[in-house]
Amino acid sequence: MNSAQNNPASNQIGQGLTDAQVLTAVERSGYPLQTIIGEILRPNFQVQEEWSYLDKDADTLRSVDIRADQALHGWDPQPRVRPQISLLIECKQSQLPYIFFPSPGQVRLPNFPAVAGLRRDTIAIRTDDDASTWTLGVIRALGLADDPFQREPPFCSTFSKCVRKGPDLELSGSEAYSGLILPLIKAAQHFERAEHPVDTAWYFDAHLTVALGVLDAPMIAAASADGALTLTLLPWVRVMRHEYLEEPDRWNRNRLWAVEIVHKSFLAKYLTDHLLPFAHRFSERTLRHTTELATGEGFASGMGADFGGDNLEDRLRARPVASSITRAGLIAKNLIRLLRIKRRD
Repeated sequence: MNSAQNNPASNQIGQGLTDAQVLTAVERSGYPLQTIIGEILRPNFQVQEEWSYLDKDADTLRSVDIRADQALHGWDPQPRVRPQISLLIECKQSQLPYIFFPSPGQVRLPNFPAVAGLRRDTIAIRTDDDASTWTLGVIRALGLADDPFQREPPFCSTFSKCVRKGPDLELSGSEAYSGLILPLIKAAQHFERAEHPVDTAWYFDAHLTVALGVLDAPMIAAASADGALTLTLLPWVRVMRHEYLEEPDRWNRNRLWAVEIVHKSFLAKYLTDHLLPFAHRFSERTLRHTTELATGEGFASGMGADFGGDNLEDRLRARPVASSITRAGLIAKNLIRLLRIKRRD
């Protein structure tokens, strides 16, 4: 074992211990993997290891292995809403595989990834041909809910980790969930609370927030087709978890969280070919709609006739201060139309 030049002679491992034993214990702990992942991220991200969060349920301070941030905007001039990407990362290594059970069919996650740091996580959109208001999540309002990134990996709601039982292996869903998914979801929940702006804020940070598990372990999908079970090694899967929000001011209290699980050797490709291109598309659209995101309000023409088509983001504008067609006028217009229809009937 190496020694620093100023290391005192008494700072030595005790009798009965070997360098190899200490090295094996360190390698098994997960810390080397955390260090490796940090080095992969540092050229493009600001990296903070052992990022602390408050587990609200247990009222206890815990930590995830890494928080990594990258700004997605310039400062000349400073935008009112500053897009950036924030990764909350938990690293795990194991000689035994993780087993994922893919969900059949396509899963829609209109609010993935989460956007933290805004006053609201929705935009209330009014229009000029209907008295209704459409309340859409930020990702959907920006036209990113159907982005290729949203459909690329296999989705699953159930996964397990192999554990030894004598000479055999068995699956442990509780170990996989409590050791990987639960800490990341709780960290993401804390991150949203911590980044929520004060009521008087004018400038905002829009954090595209991704909960990411990085595994140095075999990742295997188990699927059944025609009564036969097939096992497939895969480098990237998206795990879904349903939560219920006890927030009385929300009209929709259901939330579907998604956690990205990526193999260590696939991480660089995942970042450069998949996540960061999506993040830059998010940035471009955020910078086109800073007022709508800052206020949580917007306007799009023709929503009554064509709700949320492929061109919604192109039509999205800051809500006019005054309009030739007022909301009260639209209501009156619709009532007159209904009365005319009733008379004809």
